Amino acid sequence: MTSSSDATSPSAATPSPSASASSADASPSATTQTQGNDALLAAAALAAKEISDGTVVSVEAERNGWEVHVVTADGDEQQLRTDPAGESIVSGPTDDRPDADDRTENEQLAGVKVDVGEAVKAVEGEVDGGQINELSLDLDNRSIVWEADVRTGSEQRSVQIDADNGDVISNRIDD
Repeated sequence: MTSSSDATSPSAATPSPSASASSADASPSATTQTQGNDALLAAAALAAKEISDGTVVSVEAERNGWEVHVVTADGDEQQLRTDPAGESIVSGPTDDRPDADDRTENEQLAGVKVDVGEAVKAVEGEVDGGQINELSLDLDNRSIVWEADVRTGSEQRSVQIDADNGDVISNRIDD
């Protein structure tokens, strides 16, 4: 999968909802999970709208909603929390006050070609019916990847997506 050339624009950072919702009651964030991956996408879109000119770099299911981190091209990082449906902000945004090393990494993450919405689509294409509990950008051997923690039934999987072209790098069962 290749991304469009406008994937780093603010409008591209606002993902459209996509398919595949499943329930996974074994997790501490079952309330969030019943909303499916659409809620993750909604939380990411809300954060991108609230923190303009930023790149969503992390969305994680929490007990009562989603925690979303957004970085800007200058390395600033902010976080906010949403309700379980990802439709309203519960707290934030607050400044994460990154140190110099984090700021340098954030500057790199802000320029990814594959946005959060494209990463979700890639994960859903790889793990049919999987519920994404966490999706975050990370530097892995000098490459930027989307790392997804995905639950399908009783199985927990870890999926890595190349943030430059959207290709699946790995898909493994977590122990």
